[in-house]
Amino acid sequence: MEEHANEPLARYTTLRIGGEAQRLFQPQNTDELIELVSRLDQTNEPWYVLGGGSNLLVSSRGVKGSVIRTAQMIDIKQLDANLIEASAGVRLPHLARYAAGLNLGGLEFSVGIPGTVGGAVIMNAGAHGSCMAAILESALIFDVKQNKLITLTKEGLAFTYRRSKLDPLSQIVVSARLRLLSGNQAEIETKIKANEEYRLRTQPIGFPNAGSTFVNPEPERSAGFLLEQAGAKGLTCGQAAVSALHANFVINLGNATSQDTTSLLSRMQECVYTTFDIKMRPEWKTLGEFTKDELAPWLLDAKKA
Repeated sequence: MEEHANEPLARYTTLRIGGEAQRLFQPQNTDELIELVSRLDQTNEPWYVLGGGSNLLVSSRGVKGSVIRTAQMIDIKQLDANLIEASAGVRLPHLARYAAGLNLGGLEFSVGIPGTVGGAVIMNAGAHGSCMAAILESALIFDVKQNKLITLTKEGLAFTYRRSKLDPLSQIVVSARLRLLSGNQAEIETKIKANEEYRLRTQPIGFPNAGSTFVNPEPERSAGFLLEQAGAKGLTCGQAAVSALHANFVINLGNATSQDTTSLLSRMQECVYTTFDIKMRPEWKTLGEFTKDELAPWLLDAKKA
């Protein structure tokens, strides 16, 4: 298992923002993960799990304690004709192509999501009209409070839009079993290519970003539509900017800090609230040392009613 002291986290996030972690661990398998978490828990040392680093803002001040990066847990198995099991660190685009090679469809929606299986389960990742809840049969979880592995079905995970009931501070996704549909490989790969091309046309691939910034507040009007109509495109704070291509993407122009980014998110929320009287909830999670003012975009009750 890899271990690094005072490790900069920006290199492990898709937004390329983040200060140092006191310690960074990278377990390779389930046994190493359980042994590490059990040891840290016994010493009362704070620890946090980091997956692929998308949908995440890490404080430029860094993270006190240990960060456990699961992105090197990358096993994939075919359990039966339509069932595959993937470890927490498997990247979704890779998994979609792996499934296509087995003539299995259902993961095409995920090819443009730069996250891992673990994060996708926690956040019920989705795109193109589908999501993890549509294909997940069960997830293997290490429950720290019970100090054991447990299996939760889709019903047990209680998926809602971009959420599950999992507590990331005490329940760690180890792997997921996905029930897919038999199909034609060429047709599946055609859908994958179409989704990739859509992403290239509509998302700012050329700049570091963390994926969609805000959750869609209404089925009829997306976050991107509301932000664009409210005039958020072109807003900047320091080196953080709203993409000119898609208003629901915040990009790092080069040396953005977490403080730049939280200030920008607050301004984006204010634009939409002033124009539409709608409070926008960030889709991202946060990690590290933030002030209450910096966390204001996530604390909707702290904003004007």
